[in-house]
Amino acid sequence: MALLLQHGDVMLPSGRRVAADVRLDGGGIDRVGPRLPPAGATCVDAAGLLIAPGFIDLHVHGAGGGMCEDADPAALDRISRTLARGGVTSFLATLAALPAERLRAAVEIIADYAGSEPGARVAGIHLEGPYLNPRRAGAQTAASMRLPSIEEFDALQAVARGHIRLITVAPELEGAPPFIAAVRACGITLALGHSDATAAESGLGVDAGATHVTHLCNAMRGLHHREPGLVGVALTDDGLSVELICDGYHVAPDVVDLVWRCKPRGTVVLVSDGVAALGMPDGDYELFGVACSKRAGAVRLRNSDRLAGSCLSLDCAVRNLRQWFPHWPLEDILAAATSSPARVIDDASIGVIAEGRAGDVVMLDGALGVVATIRDGAIIWQRSA
Repeated sequence: MALLLQHGDVMLPSGRRVAADVRLDGGGIDRVGPRLPPAGATCVDAAGLLIAPGFIDLHVHGAGGGMCEDADPAALDRISRTLARGGVTSFLATLAALPAERLRAAVEIIADYAGSEPGARVAGIHLEGPYLNPRRAGAQTAASMRLPSIEEFDALQAVARGHIRLITVAPELEGAPPFIAAVRACGITLALGHSDATAAESGLGVDAGATHVTHLCNAMRGLHHREPGLVGVALTDDGLSVELICDGYHVAPDVVDLVWRCKPRGTVVLVSDGVAALGMPDGDYELFGVACSKRAGAVRLRNSDRLAGSCLSLDCAVRNLRQWFPHWPLEDILAAATSSPARVIDDASIGVIAEGRAGDVVMLDGALGVVATIRDGAIIWQRSA
């Protein structure tokens, strides 16, 4: 049944906000304009609310107690439902470094599951592993990391039936540049990350076709004035988009400000890097095969200060930026969770509110809290009265 969102403040592709109605029909956006006729639609009063594109999370391992690495449809259900509560309508099911057979099984299960989601949709798969540098493993299992293999990728994409859309690679690994070039030729977005690369090695990855950087500043060589490394290349190459985890733990607000000043408009992407603890109470969890704890808004290896993903929801990341930088245009902050991630994976069907696009929107109150999440023209989550 058609939905008509009335009297809202609508975020348009231009970044302008206008008082308008949004009609959703047939799973897509049918019309946007003032005082649209109901014409049999179910009317939803959006007065006083901001109607924005649904959020897109390119980097999330888990939520609601489940992990993509579990290769379990029930876990994917929990992830999908939990992400919808935070305004997410599309996400890339992200997989850390796994042994070959476990990785293959996880990819196949996710591909089979896509299309049956109760909440946020699986827009594809992000292979964050296994082609990473063990020296920058972060919380992932270094023993499961290996050199890039186009043969392994081809086999994985076959069982994924084309669902792999983003791959993270450490560019300094043997064979990385030709791997990047070959996979990019298949239409896959290549990201650089979990890397100890120098600036020169990072540049080779960019020259080969990498266009994105995974969770900038985390699990990579730090910026140094004589060897800027991947961080320096990411900040100065306008062709690279970059991810930020804005939970206040992974990257300090001052560094977020620095990144925002360096990067062209529309090239900063908010991600959660969420794990099973996202949307769950404080406590102990097993993540990436290791014992972890969620305390005070952060997830760490148990009895350690090392971070292990996050429990950050994407709506919280948006609110954090608004709180840290109240002078920033709200349109630019929201773009980092909507149109910018859509552009990274070259998906023109999502990320903006415009006629003919997917019926994915999030309704936000004045404090940027999620009131309702709508995917394919249907409400998948709404806040209780």
